[in-house]
Amino acid sequence: MKKRIVLLIIIGIFITGCSKKPDQLSYDEIKDLPLDEQVDSIIKNTELVEEYEVVIDDKSVAIVYPTDKVSDSTIVLSDKDESFPNVAMTFVEHLKTLDLEEIVITSYKTSDSEIAGLTRVSALFTKESIEELDFEEWESEIEDYQHRFYRYSDAYIIIGNVWEKLSDETQDAIGNESKRSSSEFWDYYGSYVE
Repeated sequence: MKKRIVLLIIIGIFITGCSKKPDQLSYDEIKDLPLDEQVDSIIKNTELVEEYEVVIDDKSVAIVYPTDKVSDSTIVLSDKDESFPNVAMTFVEHLKTLDLEEIVITSYKTSDSEIAGLTRVSALFTKESIEELDFEEWESEIEDYQHRFYRYSDAYIIIGNVWEKLSDETQDAIGNESKRSSSEFWDYYGSYVE
């Protein structure tokens, strides 16, 4: 009996430890670094993606990362750690400590040809929207209402071939395959992968 209780406690600790979100870096921990290193430190700290590229243009930041091993349905709408809504909202929540005007997050599938990778899903968040986001509310919604992520973003794109593979139920939950913005930074980094 004691062995069973100990085993259950160990399993509980293991499961809790595996699903725990990383603590956010405080600004004091990174304030002396240049902006690109601040962003890099924050993204590494989330431990959500292994490979990524950071692009900075003044106070606009793009994080571009490959998602070759993630299915279309999981990348678009899932409560799994590797889903785009989870990755993007975690990045935005952690990056909010920086004084950024725009954050673009782009997931892509690498290409075997000489052309660049192909965007799968991307999203834009502006400073104003980030300030209004309630990340605690999002945490309570992610299990059942991941589709709200797309409403919270200022712009998003789910590329046509990915959108077309989604179930009718998933498409209905999201509503549209895109929401546009006039931002030139978004227009470029939200849809183009070098």
